[in-house]
Amino acid sequence: MIKFLPFRALRYNLNLPLEKLIAPPYDVIQKEERDYFLSMHPYNITYLTLGDKHPTDYIEISKVFKEWINQGILVFEEKGYFLYKQEYQWGDKIDKMYGLLGILELQPLGENILPHERTFSGPKKDRLELLKELRANLEPIWGIYEDKEGKLSSLWKKIEKEKPLIKVTSWDYRGHYLWKINDESLINLIEEYLIGKKILIADGHHRYEASWLYYSETKDEKAKYILMLITDLYDPGVKLLPTHRIVSKEVQLNIEDLRNNFDVYLGENIDDLDLVFNPNKPFIYLLKDNRILKLVPNTSYINSRNNDASDLWWILPTTLLQEGVWEGILNTTESDLQEKGLIRFSHDLKELRKNINSNEFGYAFILPSIPIEIVYALAINRERLPQKSTYFYPKPASGFVLWKMDE
Repeated sequence: MIKFLPFRALRYNLNLPLEKLIAPPYDVIQKEERDYFLSMHPYNITYLTLGDKHPTDYIEISKVFKEWINQGILVFEEKGYFLYKQEYQWGDKIDKMYGLLGILELQPLGENILPHERTFSGPKKDRLELLKELRANLEPIWGIYEDKEGKLSSLWKKIEKEKPLIKVTSWDYRGHYLWKINDESLINLIEEYLIGKKILIADGHHRYEASWLYYSETKDEKAKYILMLITDLYDPGVKLLPTHRIVSKEVQLNIEDLRNNFDVYLGENIDDLDLVFNPNKPFIYLLKDNRILKLVPNTSYINSRNNDASDLWWILPTTLLQEGVWEGILNTTESDLQEKGLIRFSHDLKELRKNINSNEFGYAFILPSIPIEIVYALAINRERLPQKSTYFYPKPASGFVLWKMDE
């Protein structure tokens, strides 16, 4: 059973320039971007989600958080849900995504709350320390529910006709709109409708697990919830982008070694690549020495499947890379490469090409995106994808609503 409840939100004072206070979720801000968002305004949300010290000073962040509340920089709203709409450029048109902000009652993962990616101890520990000091969620995690009949989406169309509480354009030219939902009949309808649903975690696995650890340690009923944005599986505004890997020149890769697990073909022009995963034709691309190579798993790779993995999981783009290249050929792991600073991630082919042309990086793996229906099906089957298998877009901006568990 799912309990997704209205809450007493904490938000910025509307007299402040909100467009300078919001930022991306903490875990998608690159190191070089951190200073940019910190410099936008002294009250930018990044001062709370990441802080301005390295390593992170959780006590200092907690002090800043309390000061902002005491000074009226952050103010409390009356209890309710929030409808959140984003408008963004997609190709030659403007697309929209709708979501609902509330607090989700925590429970063990797997039955009703479905994870889809593996997690690591470091990011979990980081968010747990922040949670302990602040006893607050500074930004929502993101969940996906299934609404085939469009019951809630039809409500959103009616609500958006009203004047929004917040309307702002962000750093990346997306439009953001928030409406407060405090009508008791609507609240009851939403709450009851979601009871029988399952929720897929799109973004925020580490934060969810950190919150569950905190609740399990404290048994504090006030800590039994997490701030979440939920969107409909069938909302056409939800996109899944591929996550490509750009690899340092220090990591030597021999093309002939790849033939142990792949049939290697000369690929297409980089602008004409097929970047949607098809289970009937699995592959990944390698960009090396100004050539695109298409890597198709061979019989040897297919027959080496781990008995704990399904046929579908074994041929996912990130599994092909993880099992077929990192572990199968280079005898390493992606997390190890990441810790050593030998790999970076990108969702944009232009950025990828720019990095490849630098002196730092030698080659890149270009991965097709995985359709959301496949991610959902694997999650239902309790199979977690390798980390950074998915990149859900558009990410909810941080700084619109926060939740303090003691209020």
